[in-house]
Amino acid sequence: MRTTRIIAVLGALALALATLTIITTGGSASAQAKPRHIGAAHGKEIRNTNKFVAFGHWETYKGRTITIQRKNCVTCGWKSYKKVETRKSDGHFRTRIAPGQKAPSRVCYRVNVPPTKNYKRTIDRVGCIKTRRV
Repeated sequence: MRTTRIIAVLGALALALATLTIITTGGSASAQAKPRHIGAAHGKEIRNTNKFVAFGHWETYKGRTITIQRKNCVTCGWKSYKKVETRKSDGHFRTRIAPGQKAPSRVCYRVNVPPTKNYKRTIDRVGCIKTRRV
């Protein structure tokens, strides 16, 4: 019984000390971090034509240039593929993306939205295009 009270009091003191430390230092680094840009990116095939598009919208990045990045293989790094400007009115974008040149292949795409004064850099996956031999 006495041990439980001692543990409870020590726990309460530790919690109070932690709260006091957070208040005096202004909060943790994660609480002060900038939020991600608001929006999303997607990819799809136009009907059954082997033509692909990346599209989406970024509400916090209207009328500015975003970068579409491409990855040609599993071990390769992301490389800049295309720069696309979002619409000034609503932040929408749409652009063609290409499948791999050789079969079989797997090409992945993502959208990179640069950081601003109020938002941190945001990356959103578009998807991968797999081609196979017929």
